[in-house]
This record gives sequence, structure tokens and C-alpha cells, in this order.
Amino acid sequence: MPDRVHTPLRPGDPERIGPYRLRARLGGGGMGVVYLGRSPGGHTVAVKAVHPDLADDPAFRRRFTTEVRAARKVGGFYTAQLVDADPEADPPWLATAYIPGPSLHDAVRDHGPLPADSVAALGAGLAEGLAAIHACGIVHRDLKPGNILLAHDGPRVIDFGIARALDATSHTRSTAVIGTAAFMSPEQVRGERVGPASDVFAFGCVLAYAATGRSPFGDGPAVVVVQRIAYEDADLTGVPDPLADLVASCLAKEPEGRPTPEKLLRRLAAGDAPDERRADHGWLPDGLTEVIAHRTRAARTLVDSRTEEPARPAPEPERRTKRGRAQRPNLRVGNLGAHPLEVVVDGAAVGRVGAAATTAFSVEPGTRLLRVDAAGRSSAARRIEVGADRCAAVLFDVPRGASVPEPVETVTFARGRAATAGARAAYGAMLVAAVACGALAVMGAEEAAFPLHKVLLMLVGLALAAGAVFGLRGWSAHRPDSLTLRKRSLKFSFGDAAERAVRWDAFDQVSVVGNGRDAELVLWPRRDRPLFDPLPGRSVQGGTALCPLTRVGVVSDADRARFRAALRWFAGDVHVDQGA
Repeated sequence: MPDRVHTPLRPGDPERIGPYRLRARLGGGGMGVVYLGRSPGGHTVAVKAVHPDLADDPAFRRRFTTEVRAARKVGGFYTAQLVDADPEADPPWLATAYIPGPSLHDAVRDHGPLPADSVAALGAGLAEGLAAIHACGIVHRDLKPGNILLAHDGPRVIDFGIARALDATSHTRSTAVIGTAAFMSPEQVRGERVGPASDVFAFGCVLAYAATGRSPFGDGPAVVVVQRIAYEDADLTGVPDPLADLVASCLAKEPEGRPTPEKLLRRLAAGDAPDERRADHGWLPDGLTEVIAHRTRAARTLVDSRTEEPARPAPEPERRTKRGRAQRPNLRVGNLGAHPLEVVVDGAAVGRVGAAATTAFSVEPGTRLLRVDAAGRSSAARRIEVGADRCAAVLFDVPRGASVPEPVETVTFARGRAATAGARAAYGAMLVAAVACGALAVMGAEEAAFPLHKVLLMLVGLALAAGAVFGLRGWSAHRPDSLTLRKRSLKFSFGDAAERAVRWDAFDQVSVVGNGRDAELVLWPRRDRPLFDPLPGRSVQGGTALCPLTRVGVVSDADRARFRAALRWFAGDVHVDQGA
């Protein structure tokens, strides 16, 4: 009989958190309550609201803010993506992609240990997830069966609530003893410095648990279990032979003796390819596959069971009308510029929007005059229609060569410049003249009577050769590489390839993955709606890296902040912010 994971909302539970309409309870824990929610665009999310007693603790809020910032960095197909969060809300909350599958702990408890091929597929997915986490400078610290969800297409690592960035702030320490006793590493037990290898030790414990249904260091009081972890060998009885050596290598007492997630992934992928196995037969036993299908249907029924209210932005502090009635935010202003915007409605200032940010405001419904001020310069006023239950949205930018912010409907990022027909003719003439004059200069140098004349003529020849190179480059200039972000679609063109547009709703997720000059735009196409024309680019974390941002002129930190802001604005619900 399929399990029941969704329970009705209780009296006193909120109906909405941020922009997400809540449909059911998913569970709870020491940090808060988790709800099943629906985004304004119809996506299913898991929303975790922090317990009020924790929300009242300033130290907890600081830690929660730091952890949200760390979780935003994490990408990868095998992690449950952080979709949204508001550490300043009352109470603080975060939303992640909803995974309609049981935890590994529940699956093994209710259905028994997994078969060997399922354990291998689990290991490959977890190794890829850990590689993505560690690439962001993050150590999970509490990898355990309860923090691993089983989806139809692989496992997902969840709960970065107690993960720490390696460059932790002053109120977190890399030596803090955090984790679950049976899945701690020896260095965690001893209170020593903890790094990525600690997660690899927990990875070995998790695979042993999945294959045998028990911890490799046994049960009992925590103090006894951690003593075994620190000083005794693991009991791998029952772990299938093909996996026993791999698990044993992960459980080395010293961190430097353990393999990296990348090496683990290569070893696990050396046999039967997990992706092919999942595509042909499914990677889990039939009983668990049915549980996942049941939860998927139940979640979709709950999310679609009632008419959704119009999309609303996350709540800002409420304003009150002249009659004293609280009013929700109904004007959203985006800013792609490098300077803050002062927002003025009907001649009165209503607030500020930071650089490369978006802010929602509450204004009186009706026809309003909107203008913004940036760095002492004001935009032209424009009329906007603001509804009581409908959010008006305006995006401002400072185009190249302009000093006044202007409202924009699309944003283009491009690098390179195409030569026009006239420019090509001019460059061609320059090329021919430079080659001819350079040849004459070199010939004249050979016949010159004085050494100084030879040197001068040779220098002239070299200068003309440089001019020829410049002319050839200009004459052969091609169409610039460009990305154009629009309300419903992304348009791109690389080199002389034909321009192409794809709709945002064709993707499960769109993110900027990586930092600095390594940042790339990665898109994950929807599995239920395959693209007719596959995207160009290489495979990254289960998605397709369309292009490095530097290819379209996004080079500096300010450029990247502007690009991310534009992506947040246009890509809507499919955008997942991976952090700066």
C-alpha cells in the first residue's frame, strides 16, 4: 500500500509563505516545519518555515543567513536546488525544489536494503552531488540516509542547514562537531578540522547502509558508536563484492587516504552506465518506483486542487491605505544598473531599489506616474496601471552611452561587432594598400645605401604589416556572439550560426553555474517536453552549458551581477540563483 507523506494543513498553519501557496504539510524537525507549496507559475516546491523560538534568536538568524548564502552556491543535478529564501522574514523561510520520493532511511526501513545495481546507481549520483557541493567550497557535514531523497531519475542530497562554507565566518568553525553519530567521520568525532574528505567517509557509511540496512559501525549509544568510528574497523558484511572495496576505501581513518568524489564517480561509472540502466529499467526496485509515482500524483493533485490566486511577489512590509486596510505589494521595480534607484510614484518617493536588484512596493491602485532617480539623474515619467490584486512590473536599465535609466522590455548581452558592407570595403582597401606599401618598403630597404635608411624602411614595412593584420581582422569580422533575455524566451546567436529562440517554460531550471571568469549559463530542459533542436554546448551537472558568460561580454563582477539580475527578472520560476 502506498505510503502517505502529505498531511493536511493544521489550524494556525499559514496559507502562504512568500509567493508560495501552501497545500499540505510534508513534515517537521528541529529547525521548523516543511510544507508542500505551489509557486505562482505552477511549480511544486518544499517550503521550510523556521520555528518561532529560533527565529527570535539573533545568533540563529545570522547563522541561517550564512547557510542560505552557502546553499545558493550549490548546483548540480543530484542536489535539491534552493529556489528562494528570505532570512529576514518573520519567520525566516526557504524553498527548495520538491522531490516526490522517500528518504533513503525510509526506503530501507520500509522496503529493505537496495539491490547491488541500485546501490551502485545511488553511489554514482551521490558522488556527482558531492562533487558539485565541494566545487563551491562547501562541506555538507551531515550526509546521512535521512538527508538523501530517492527520485525517479536518481538521488538528491538535501538539507544544507548545518553545512558550512570552508571560508566560514567568525561565528562558524571548521572544527565544530556537527553531524549524526553513526555517519560521522573520525575527524568529526575527534573535533579536528573537517574538510571534503569527511563527506566521503559519510558517503561510504551511506552506501553500506543502503546495501545492508545497518550502519557499518553498529548500533548503540552514540558514545559507543563514535568510539568504534575512531578506532575500530568497519563491518562490511553483506556489502556486495563489487562495492566492498570502494566502500572500504571511503572509510579510511585518515582523510588523505580516501578517494575524491570525482574518483569515486569514475570507478562507479566504469561498469554498467547508471544513466543507461535508469533509462532502460529504472534504477530502483518496483516497490520504491511505485511509492515515488504515488507521491508524484498526490503532490500534483494537491497543487492543482484549488484555483490559484494571481501571482504575487514576496511580501514587503505592509502599508496601510487611508482607511487603515493593510495593502499587499502591487508594484515591482527591477534595476539592472550599477547605482541604486529612488522610486517616485505620483511625485512622492516610495523607496529604493539596490543595484542589480528587485524590490516590491505597495501603492494605491489605479493609473500612476512612475519615475526613478539614479546618481542624480531622473528618468522620464511613465504611466502604469496598478491593480489591488495584480502586480505591475517595470524593469529599468542604463543602456550603453546613456546616463539616464530607461524602462526596458528586453536585455541583450553581446561581444564583438559585425562589419557592415561599407566597413568591409574600407577594411579591404586598407588591407590591399598595406600589403602593397609594405612590399615596396621592404624592397626599398634592400636597395637603400645607408643602414639607417634600411632600418627606417624596415620599421615602415612592419607597421604596414600590422595595418594589414588589422584590416584583415576587420574585413573578416562576423556577427557578434549575443544573448537576449526576454519575458517569455531566450534568444541567442553565436558566430555566424542562425539566431535561435527558446521559451523559458521549456526548461526545468536555468542557472549561472561557477564564479568569476568560469561562470557559465546552464539550462536543464524539461524531460516531459524535449527540445526539437538540441541546445549547443557541453553537458554540465545534468544540464547544457550554453556558453561561458565571457563569450557575450559579461566579464567583470558588475557585469555578472547585472546578468544575474536580468536572469532573475526574465526567467521567472525556472531560474535558480546559484549565488554570486
